[in-house]
Order: sequence, then C-alpha cells, then structure tokens
Amino acid sequence: MNKNTTATYKEKNNMNNNTNNNNDKKNYSVGLMVHRDTAENNSEMKWSFNKENEKIVQEIIERYPKNYKRSAMIPMLDIAQQQNNGFLTVSLMNHVAEILEVAPIRVYEVATFYSMFNRTKVGAYHVMVCGTTPCMLRGARDIEKALSDHLGVKKFETTRDGKFTLGEMECMGCCVNAPMIAVADYTGGVEKYTYNYYEDLTPETAVSIVQTLAQGKVPKKIGSQIRNKAEPLSGTTTLNSDPPGPNCRDLQKLKQELEAAAKQAAADAAAAKAAAAAAAGADKK
Repeated sequence: MNKNTTATYKEKNNMNNNTNNNNDKKNYSVGLMVHRDTAENNSEMKWSFNKENEKIVQEIIERYPKNYKRSAMIPMLDIAQQQNNGFLTVSLMNHVAEILEVAPIRVYEVATFYSMFNRTKVGAYHVMVCGTTPCMLRGARDIEKALSDHLGVKKFETTRDGKFTLGEMECMGCCVNAPMIAVADYTGGVEKYTYNYYEDLTPETAVSIVQTLAQGKVPKKIGSQIRNKAEPLSGTTTLNSDPPGPNCRDLQKLKQELEAAAKQAAADAAAAKAAAAAAAGADKK
C-alpha cells in the first residue's frame, strides 16, 4: 500500500469535516427516496441526449413494439447515467419520460427502485464493495475499511477531488471468488464506459486497484486476482478428463440426415402434386 498516496487522500478529504459528503450520504437509491432541489439537480434545468447517444436510444426503442415503448426505460436510463457522469437528475428523468410518453413518476419509480441508478452525484470511479454474506465471511469488511482508510471517505461518500465514490452492492454473483468489488468507470462517457469485477481480493490488492485507477490506468487483471475461473482454490476436482459416456450424438450427421429427409419429402410432395395435376388433365379429356 502506498502510504504517501493514502495520506494525500486523507488530507484532501478530511473525513471529520466533510459536511457535504455527510449530507449526500442518505440520498442514494439504497437510502432515502426524497428529492431536494440543488443547483445541479432541479426540474428547471435542461437536459437531453447528445447526438451520438440519441442514435443509441433510438436503436433501443426500436427493439420494442410501439405500444410497449416504456420497456426501453431501464436501458435508456443506463445510457443517460453514463452520459451524465454517473447519476440521474430530475431533468434527465423528465426527458426520458417525455421520449417514452409516460408520466415522470413512472421514471422516478424505476430510478429509485434499482440501486444501479444513482440519484446523487458520484465520483468518476464508483467503487462498490459486495456486502452479502459470502463476501462478508471472506473479508468484505476488511476490504471496505482498507478502501475507506486509503481514500479518506466513509461508505457512500465521495473524495473531494471527485475521483472516487465508495459504495456497497448486494450480491454480485461471484460468491465462489469472494470478496470482491465492482467499479463503474464514468471517465469516458458512454463510448468508453466500463463496469468491471475484481475478485479474490485482499485489502492490499483492493487498494492497489484503486491506486492504478487514480493514475488513469486500467488494472492489469480484471476478475479474479489469483484464479482464471470460478473454481476451488485447490484447483478443479471434477471434469478433469474426458467423460466416459454415453456421449452426445453426432449432431453434424444428424443435421445431414434431417436435411436429406426434408429434401426427399419436398421431392415426394412435388411428385405427388405433378401426378395429381396430370390425373386432373386426363379426366378433363
């Protein structure tokens, strides 16, 4: 762990005096669902998709029948959040409602239900520690403490330089590789947006990942830091040799047989049709 970097972050953020972060802490969609107008988040502001993202939005909408337009809401909000540096403003949600021709409350309901959507500003890197039981048993709280100490912020707070927000997520689905974090990278907008898992962490490797991101670099290893797949630490214990059988049928041979049968059936049908036509012609004579 780089002690100098840790000290710098602590000095910048000054955990005991960071009143803005303490106030913001309750406004995430995993917390209090109440909107308070601010200078950067109010209904009087204008917001719209840029030209590049308008094309993406139209492609999303065209996936659904016109009378089910609202089905595009979640992917549209995801694109909007990526464009808007990681959070959804009221004016943004109103714009999505306008495009989908629904009441704004329908968009608010979705945005406040799913914790993947942030209702207050987050850092350029949103670092989320898995807090579910397997990760907790494997040291998630130690990971969270190491990141908190390094960044100089508490959970749900953002560093003063706006670079990192430390958050929590429930069950990322990689329990066998616990503990883990997910990092949403909003530094490059929609085009360069990434959402990566880092698994099998220790406090030291978690801090190292954050240090690499702080330098504008991509960590060398995404996923498990010590394994190449989800498997026991001691290595695989099953499927280490070819299965004894019975094996699957030769699907290529089966395909050829089915195609030949279909071709023969079509030929038989054509012959029967021709014979019927010939018989009908003979009857007329």
